[in-house]
Amino acid sequence: MLRIDLTRADVEAICIDERLQLSADCCGEDVVSPGEVRLVGEVEHLERGYLFSGEARGQAVLRCVRCLGEFPFSFAERFELRLLPVAVAPQEEETRLSSSDLDVRFYAEPWLDLVELAAEQLQLAVPMKPLCHEDCQGLCPSCGADLNRGRCACPPNRDGRWNALLGFRPRR
Repeated sequence: MLRIDLTRADVEAICIDERLQLSADCCGEDVVSPGEVRLVGEVEHLERGYLFSGEARGQAVLRCVRCLGEFPFSFAERFELRLLPVAVAPQEEETRLSSSDLDVRFYAEPWLDLVELAAEQLQLAVPMKPLCHEDCQGLCPSCGADLNRGRCACPPNRDGRWNALLGFRPRR
């Protein structure tokens, strides 16, 4: 775990340039193996908290949701994260969030875990439905063959509910 003491930014901005290796269990089920993630940025002191402006870039191996094959994935994401003490957090049980509230993290102790932040940025960069390529054919629903490698031996699957229309020909 690589942690940054945020109180160092009270005196002057903290410049960060770290290369971090993530473990596979921290990144979600679509990430087969995360590669190295590089975090570059700066932590500045604000009136009530801190601002981390930076970029996360790296590589990972993802699993395609259609064919279950593995493929390389690269990302470079800019982000701004406001770090505020938990004392200023809303105390209501339910709070309506705005889009700017999504870039806020509350802390009890003035530390920032860079590995956790890098894993979070990778998770945010991974598409909701990772595809090895746009026209991925996926797997045959009957035999499970990878249709990207060619057709399978399964007969075409017809829906019997449409059989009544097979003999229908419009009149001219």
